[in-house]
Amino acid sequence: MDYMQILQRSLCGYIFVIPILFLYFIFLKKNGKEQTVVHIIFSFIFCYYLIGILTVTGIGKSLGFSPKFELIPFKGMISAPTDAILNIILFIPLGFFLPILYRNFNHIKKIVLVALSVSLSVELFQMFGRGATDINDLITNTVGACIGYTVYKILFKFMKQELKSSFFSIGINEYLEVFFYWVCLFILMITIQPFIIYWLFNLG
Repeated sequence: MDYMQILQRSLCGYIFVIPILFLYFIFLKKNGKEQTVVHIIFSFIFCYYLIGILTVTGIGKSLGFSPKFELIPFKGMISAPTDAILNIILFIPLGFFLPILYRNFNHIKKIVLVALSVSLSVELFQMFGRGATDINDLITNTVGACIGYTVYKILFKFMKQELKSSFFSIGINEYLEVFFYWVCLFILMITIQPFIIYWLFNLG
C-alpha cells in the first residue's frame, strides 16, 4: 500500500470520527465534565493516529478468511529487519499519547498492556484479511510503545506542571474512554470505511 492509499483510506475513516468526537465532548460538557481545549485537540490527533494504525495494518480492506500464522519469536527479524523497524516506529506514538492525555497511563506496565491489546486485536483480525498473524509484530509493537513512553518521560521532565495538566482528561473513566475510541474506530474501519473508499476511489 503506497502513501497515497494510506492517506485516502485513513481520511475516509476519519471523516466519520470527527462528528462522533464533537458529540462526545459536547456530551461531556453538558454533564459537567468539560475538557480542556488542549486535551480535545490532542484527542482528535490521537484518534487519527489510531485510524492510521488500522489503515497501515490492512484493517478496512476486503475480507476473506485465509489465516496465516508466524508463531516463532524473532524469526526473520535479523535477516530482514525492515518490517520490525517499521512496526516499532508505528507504535512509538501510542506510548507517547497515552500518558500525555491520561494520568492513569503514566506507568510502563499499562503502556505494555495497551500495546499488547491493540496489537493482538489487529493480529487476530488479520486472519480475515490479507495479512499474517505474527508474534514478532506483538513484540516489536510493544517495544515501539515503550520507546514512545520513554520519550514522553524525558520530554515532560522539562515541562511546567500547569502545561502538563492542560493535556490531561478531567473527571472521566480514562480506561473506558481509550477502549471506546479503539472499538468505535475499529468498527468504523470494517463497516463504513470500505464502502466509502470503494465509492470514491474504487479501492477494495
